[in-house]
Amino acid sequence: MEILSENKEEEIHVLMVALSSQGHINPMLRLGKRLVNKGLHVTLATTEFTRRRMLKSSTINPTASSISISGVQVRFFSDGQNLDYDGKVNVDSYMENLANFGATSLSNLIKEHFPSNGHKKLSCIINNPFVSWVADVAISHGIPCAMVWIQPCSLFVIYYRFYNKLNSLPTLPDPEMSVELPGLPLLHAEDLPSFLLPSNPFGSLPKLLSDMFRNMKKYKWVLGNSFFGLERDAIESMADLCPISPIGPLVPPSLLGEDEDHDSGTSVELKSNAREWRVAAREAVAGAGSSDKNIQLFVDEIIKSCGSIVKGSCNDTS
Repeated sequence: MEILSENKEEEIHVLMVALSSQGHINPMLRLGKRLVNKGLHVTLATTEFTRRRMLKSSTINPTASSISISGVQVRFFSDGQNLDYDGKVNVDSYMENLANFGATSLSNLIKEHFPSNGHKKLSCIINNPFVSWVADVAISHGIPCAMVWIQPCSLFVIYYRFYNKLNSLPTLPDPEMSVELPGLPLLHAEDLPSFLLPSNPFGSLPKLLSDMFRNMKKYKWVLGNSFFGLERDAIESMADLCPISPIGPLVPPSLLGEDEDHDSGTSVELKSNAREWRVAAREAVAGAGSSDKNIQLFVDEIIKSCGSIVKGSCNDTS
């Protein structure tokens, strides 16, 4: 199955953008594979640093402008740094430079590979929270943008309500205060992300999250890395804040180890829960499962916005 525009020549493409980190790239690739299976053309763009790491661990052509993984084309753009530069040395400086230089590099990649007069129609750009500047690039090209929230939906609720000042969280004068949020159990300081605490050791990352959560209107879609069987209350609370489509798991739940001779009651309960979540996760992503249905709804909206047709469906006789 392939999705084309009404003129039957223009391919419908989706561009995903992620940091050069395995924890960011892998969920995007899993999502990309599912979109490819639904008939879309998908490209993942990440920094040149990722190409270098791939060269060290595979036999790909070092001069190739892109590679293919599970049907997803992977292309690379410059982050403005030398390939030997270690962004972990000064994360704040790197993220700031990436937002400035990366935006120009990504824009040039779009112009080169998805020209407005070409046969590849770029219909949606998808980013995750740590490259929120991608939404501005999408807007500058007149392309609708989606954001994949790769962390639990409960964290989205916490961040959104904090950065939009809908709830108070622990402060220096009252560091031990508890927090009650819709869809979540009562939270104490030790339950909250370290970004939000008075002792926050990070610099640029909270600012990135703050900018994103205060500008959610830039996104047409928010895709959650979760499913109802795991986080129903948090998802429903999140839906009150923005148009959320739970499409996970993009990283599947795993079973805890079972090599202990004597398990405590807590350990047994955790293992039992993990088994149930794994079964629920498989059901969610299977055909007609809740996550699979939400992926299809997302694809349908992209198709509708492009005035597209599906080639190779049961109704197509060409």
